[in-house]
Amino acid sequence: MTAFRPDFARLSETAQRILAERHLPGLALGAVVAGEPAWQEAWGWADIAAQQPMTPQHRQRIASITKTMVGLCVMALVDEGRLSLDSRVQDILPDFTFHGPAEGLTVRHLLTHTGGIGETPNANDLAQPFAKLYGKHEPGTSLTDLYTDGLTIEVPPGTKWAYANHGFLLLGEIISRLEGVALPEAMHRRIYEPLGMNDSDTLDVPRPDISHGYHQAATPEARQLLDYFSVELESDVPVDGHNLAGKYPPAWGNAAAGGAQSTVPDMLRYAAALLRASDGIVRPETFAQMITPQWQPDPRLRGWGLSFESHRPFGQRMFGHGGAAMGGWNSFLAVFPDLDAALVIHTNLMTDGFETTTQRPLIQAFLGADNPKPGANLDTQVLATAPGVYEAPDPGPLTNFRVKFGSGRVLIRQADGLLTLYSRRGPWKEGVPLLPGDTGEPDLLLINHGAIPQRLVVLRDGSGDVTGLRFTQLVDMHRNPELQPWT
Repeated sequence: MTAFRPDFARLSETAQRILAERHLPGLALGAVVAGEPAWQEAWGWADIAAQQPMTPQHRQRIASITKTMVGLCVMALVDEGRLSLDSRVQDILPDFTFHGPAEGLTVRHLLTHTGGIGETPNANDLAQPFAKLYGKHEPGTSLTDLYTDGLTIEVPPGTKWAYANHGFLLLGEIISRLEGVALPEAMHRRIYEPLGMNDSDTLDVPRPDISHGYHQAATPEARQLLDYFSVELESDVPVDGHNLAGKYPPAWGNAAAGGAQSTVPDMLRYAAALLRASDGIVRPETFAQMITPQWQPDPRLRGWGLSFESHRPFGQRMFGHGGAAMGGWNSFLAVFPDLDAALVIHTNLMTDGFETTTQRPLIQAFLGADNPKPGANLDTQVLATAPGVYEAPDPGPLTNFRVKFGSGRVLIRQADGLLTLYSRRGPWKEGVPLLPGDTGEPDLLLINHGAIPQRLVVLRDGSGDVTGLRFTQLVDMHRNPELQPWT
């Protein structure tokens, strides 16, 4: 097999184009090739006001990429026989209060985001959804003291996928109790020290070598969301005409949901270790289980392993994770085991459009891939029966939180033999075309938004009529015939 060699000139050109078009403050990339760190580069500013150039050595709040490291710590405990994937969480944390069907909640459910836990601990937290994650808590606050009102299990564990930061806070507490030390120390011993990641930690505190974080709020809707999520800004006036300087928010709960900081060089060491099945942090067979989808309703779309996302962008097998941190940072770690390669992306801008506008074009350039080619024609029955209003299934105030604020309900309209997808908010609000995916797969459509279309699968009843939509974000939405289309 010919060794994979990325076109770094194309990758650099793509990065600079995105930086200019999206008005990113700064962008830093790094690549592993043939299993070893091979390339790193940065553009733009780590601090716009100070005119400090971004470098790969700048620290970044890598946010939810932390979850993969927490997953490795959990699975190391499983390897040592001190924990089981089927251990009941209530047995490990008997002093913690749960509401709802928590008796079946296991460690496996927490690692795969299938525990029935939503974006907020309970319904009464919806007014301040991130207070437990970014609240001003005293160092060393126990999880039981942090969650004085307990935690709601909204749906039976194992029946629904919903990204759950609070599930990983539970995992952090489990690690701390079994290890007998605070989570940052446990992660230092298990991850950072053995891999030589000397510029990484899980303390989540401001440092002089961290890039300054930024937000963009070009629309009233975006500003409204910043207010709702209690994002604190240094000023409402853009520093450079585009970017609003964010304030460094307080540390995440017990850090397990996303409290790590790292640099591009350190993340390349981490990615190289993952290509070697974790370099001994867990057994090779354990690591293989971690990157194998445990929840994947459709193999054509994204799946989730034991803390790792799995996907096939541009037909290439990948595992990894993204991270978005309040205050202004986005990151992504993409590992391609069949190529013995990986890509690390750091930008000091928090934006919901990161995956579409930055992450996917950079992965495409790294792989040297072309855009997916749409099929010739939409399936006639899909064309006839897809129009209507779709919503995420109930129950769902907590587990549908991301859907509600990402897109809300979606609408499909048909006109002149074409389908158009609309959302109540977000990037599809003004309507985006739905294209046929592959001529051999009539259920597969392409959402033609952004530089690279993304996949959508239609769900059908026994007669072949469309009844639902399955998005690559692991979200299912079902048509509600009682809801009227909006104008």
